[in-house]
This record gives sequence, structure tokens and C-alpha cells, in this order.
Amino acid sequence: MGPRQRIAQEVAQRLRNLILRGEYQPGDKLPPERRLAENLGVNRATLREALKNLEQAGLVRIRQGDGTRVQDFLQTAGLDLLAHLVSLGETTGLSILNDILEFRQIVGREVARLAAQRATGDQLDQLEAIASGSSASVEDALVQDLDFYLQLARAGHNTVFVLLLNSVGEAVRRFGGFFANFNPSVEQVSAHHREVIEAVRAGDAEAASLAADRHLHRGKEHMLSRLDRASAEVLVRPEE
Repeated sequence: MGPRQRIAQEVAQRLRNLILRGEYQPGDKLPPERRLAENLGVNRATLREALKNLEQAGLVRIRQGDGTRVQDFLQTAGLDLLAHLVSLGETTGLSILNDILEFRQIVGREVARLAAQRATGDQLDQLEAIASGSSASVEDALVQDLDFYLQLARAGHNTVFVLLLNSVGEAVRRFGGFFANFNPSVEQVSAHHREVIEAVRAGDAEAASLAADRHLHRGKEHMLSRLDRASAEVLVRPEE
């Protein structure tokens, strides 16, 4: 990647954050190209490349004669926006974290159900291989859990679930150190994987789904309660 491409990515990130934080609302027109380039300290060619990236992501629409207008990303963007939303932190980031955890619980129980109905012997062996891997830390266990559920999705033979979990997993991995602070223990993750594998091996779709639902619900509640406590500590922390 050349210097101009790197700068264009940085400019796109700055503009993306402004849009996602609501400083530019859907329908708003961005400043004229020359003025915006000057404000951002880049040339117009670099700015155009950055805007093209944002258009491909569904954040803006570029029309000759009308300039560049902000889109409603809830109508036009895809899952690749997740990692950027998480990185915003504060209210927006925490809301997205809750949405990710809720999504994982809903999808996780269904991929476990499908895996119990459709997994082949080779796919069971792959689940066993992931579950038998050693996790030296909570962060390792988080990655192992993501890999386990992605393999469950593959064993369920539903490509859409696989692609969805790829996107969500990418957002979680990008902030793995943060998520690991609130993740269930290594022992809890390991015990859960064994429980799901036994249900999948028995072809018990209901047991597999319930095991996944319990685990992911506990994980969600555990993380949200830890986040609440962390927020409270920040609020009561004396000013330095």
C-alpha cells in the first residue's frame, strides 16, 4: 500500500467517525471538495479516494452536480461497519457491544441446532480439535470460542451463518483484549464446548441449542454486568 492509499484510509476513518458519531446526519451534504480537502490537510485526489471508500461502505452517495451526501447507514451499510462502531466507545460503542452479544446468542443457538442435525464425522473431529486446544489465558479462550462457533456454523452447512459469524468475529477479534476482560473463565468455555460436542455427536438438536443459548446468555449477562460496574467506577472516581 502506497503513501497516498494510507493517507486516504486515514481520511476515510476520520470522516467515518464523524458520520457515525452523528456530526453529519443522513441527507447532509459534505463541504465542497476543495474546502473539505483543505480542512483535512490533503490534496483533492486523496480526498476523492477516501470518499470513494466511504461510498463503497454505504456511508455516502457521490453525485455529480449534487456533491457528496451522507447516507443512512442503517439502510445502506453492511456488517463490515461493526468494528468501526465498536471502536467509537462511549454510548454508541456500548450499545453495539450489547447488539453483538444479543446477535451471538440468537445465531449461536441456531448454528448449534443445525450442527446437531447435519454435522459429518470430519466436522465433529474438527470441533473436537478446537475444543481440545489449550487456552493459556481468557483472551485465548475468547478466540477459541469464536473458532468453535464458526466451525459449528460450517457443520450446520449454512453459508449465510458462516459469513455473518465471520463479520462479527472480526469485530470481536479486533478488540479481543477488551472483550477478554469480561469473558467467562477458560474452564467455563472448555466445559461448554464439551457439552455442545456431546449433544452434536448424539444428534440432539434441542440439547445443543439449549447449551449454546445458556452459555451465550451467561456470557452476555457477565459482560454487561462487568461493564456496568466499570462504568460506575469511572463515575465515582475522584478527579485528579
